[in-house]
Amino acid sequence: MRRLILIRHAKSDWSNPDLRDYERPLNTRGKKAAPLMGQTIAAKGWCPDCLVSSPAKRARKTAILIAAELGIDKGDVIYQEDIYDARVGDLIDLVKTFPDLPSIALIGHNPGLSELGQWLCSSAPGWLKTCAVLVLDLDIDRWEDLHSACGTILGYTYPKQVLAEQAAE
Repeated sequence: MRRLILIRHAKSDWSNPDLRDYERPLNTRGKKAAPLMGQTIAAKGWCPDCLVSSPAKRARKTAILIAAELGIDKGDVIYQEDIYDARVGDLIDLVKTFPDLPSIALIGHNPGLSELGQWLCSSAPGWLKTCAVLVLDLDIDRWEDLHSACGTILGYTYPKQVLAEQAAE
């Protein structure tokens, strides 16, 4: 059994139209959402053994903010250039090379991340919201054994849902 946690980067800042997409930072909402989701991951006991992230600025910052909430040193986050602008096939190939750890979080971008979730489990959301966390238990013994429909959803949440739940308490 392996656990894959798919995390879409938090909300990005579009105020500077001259910035390359790769260089877009998080906006104020994104800077609040990423730690919130890190706290949620920790509270639900979904802590991964490793964080693998796109090196795009918004994904990198999301990874660092989440890592801080999980007690993972920001220097231990693994950055993979292949995640930026990846399609589902690219992400499948990448996951198959993951280190031999039981639980890994993959921080990246749509549409590839959402497509990967759907490929692994047909009942996964069709489109991951910004800073959404999709936790999948995979019926495989090794990452290289990854195949279509091997996942079961353990949990799915996103910042607005977490905030609504907190307000209701």
